[in-house]
Amino acid sequence: MPNLILVPQDFPTIQAAINSASDYDTIRVAPGTYTESINVNKTIQLLGAQAGIDARTRNGAPESIITGTGSTLLRISANNAVIDGFTIQGNPAGNGMHAGNVSGYWIFNNIIQNNTLGVFLEPNSGTTTSQVRQNLIRDNVSPTGNGLFTRAINVLIDSNLFTGHRENASINITDDSTNVIVTNNDILNDTSITLAGSTNVKIANNRLIDTQGTAIFIGGNTNITEIEGNTLSGSTGNGISVNNIFSPIPNQNIRAKDNSIEGNQSAGLNVAAASYNDTPPNRPLDATNNWWGSPSGPNYNGTGPGTGQTITDPSNVVLYTPFLTANPAPPTPTAPVTPIQRLVSNPSSVYITTDRNSAVLVAISGIGQVATEQPQLYMWWPNLQKFANDNSPFGGTPNPVYIWDNTTSDGQTRGFAISSNPFILDAASQLVINLNAFADNALEAQIDLVDAATNQIISAPPMGALLTDGSMNPNTGVTVETSPPYNWQSIRFYSVVTAPILPGSYKVIVSFQVVNYSNFSGYPNPAGLAFVADIYQAI
Repeated sequence: MPNLILVPQDFPTIQAAINSASDYDTIRVAPGTYTESINVNKTIQLLGAQAGIDARTRNGAPESIITGTGSTLLRISANNAVIDGFTIQGNPAGNGMHAGNVSGYWIFNNIIQNNTLGVFLEPNSGTTTSQVRQNLIRDNVSPTGNGLFTRAINVLIDSNLFTGHRENASINITDDSTNVIVTNNDILNDTSITLAGSTNVKIANNRLIDTQGTAIFIGGNTNITEIEGNTLSGSTGNGISVNNIFSPIPNQNIRAKDNSIEGNQSAGLNVAAASYNDTPPNRPLDATNNWWGSPSGPNYNGTGPGTGQTITDPSNVVLYTPFLTANPAPPTPTAPVTPIQRLVSNPSSVYITTDRNSAVLVAISGIGQVATEQPQLYMWWPNLQKFANDNSPFGGTPNPVYIWDNTTSDGQTRGFAISSNPFILDAASQLVINLNAFADNALEAQIDLVDAATNQIISAPPMGALLTDGSMNPNTGVTVETSPPYNWQSIRFYSVVTAPILPGSYKVIVSFQVVNYSNFSGYPNPAGLAFVADIYQAI
């Protein structure tokens, strides 16, 4: 009979338990942090504290955490192994999980975050279908980072949540990947599903919302790609892009139907010249029966027939009629409160000018001078830091840092502003925004809502009054601070719930006017600002 092995009761480490196990044993790992690199080289069930609990919805539960540094934190090198219910995080040098030349493995209910690459699936025999399901895969970033990278055969990627990847792809399907099914995933505020060199890939019933770049990116030498029933909206690029940037061999046999494609900043479908081979027996690129954001249909090569998303097709390989005249996507399911983004003070995306109003305009445009990180020049400055075990939706966001101008002098007044990424409200909603801020010496703060399509500030509904703390007069402000706590010792906090906001694409701008008082009695006189703002959607 298979054995049940407990960690740390029976063995102090996970690897020691695996080394002792036989095929078909079950290893249960108690909550705690295990700093080790693990090789699952037997057909076992490896169960964490949250085995069987959907990783996309749990929050604050006791976790079995695998962490460390190296090429891979958890390696699967046995057929039919099961990995269920772990948090695998914090590998700055390599993968969270890696599956080698094996098949039939199950990767279920894991949180995989803050690694160089989240999940890496190597070429395999594909004898038995492998599955990656109900995982939360987020914030795995580096110059080569992906949420999930596969060049495997017979893989089901189903019902996962991808978010926070900013480098290559949320899901990268490449290098002779064959028989890959990507279904029912939420890819939110993330990067593309990317294909190149793949055969027989089905992408169905996924939501790709607010993608950084194109939602589905087909990069060359693909054959038989089915794109069905997806919601592709709010990307900063195209809904679907077809090109041969990764291979000179054109793509062939693409079918995209019953998708909701709207609100993408570039085209709904962009097919680069000579990137698609429709020579018989290959099929034309079949993009019929899609919703393009308007009942009148898409705008094909600038000639209509409709006013919906553009189809760019210089080689005339796309079929697009008939098209849908109503959106097939069901209403977006939302929790009572859904996290959108955390904004923190940093030297790369906080803009600085001489006043708050102009800083807001610069932040909206995204072009201008950014702030400079400041050291903690005064030991009594308070720190804004997250908890060491922060596993909130924003847990992967770095701590705020102190910022200011690149030079500091007495009596300076500076404006600062930061913009959120664009986000979509599919239904009338309220926003909940929590702000915490510190400044040396005094500050004013404002939260603005911006129409992401036009970059216009929306005056109604208001996001709250101009917030003030301390005298904004640089010459006399210090004289009114007669006893502690002084302004430079205080952290300010504020929360606002907006009135209902109509459906649309928006950005939130958080801005500050900060004054550094003139020197008083020769004391050291640094200047700095630190803040964190959490943005949620509430129904």
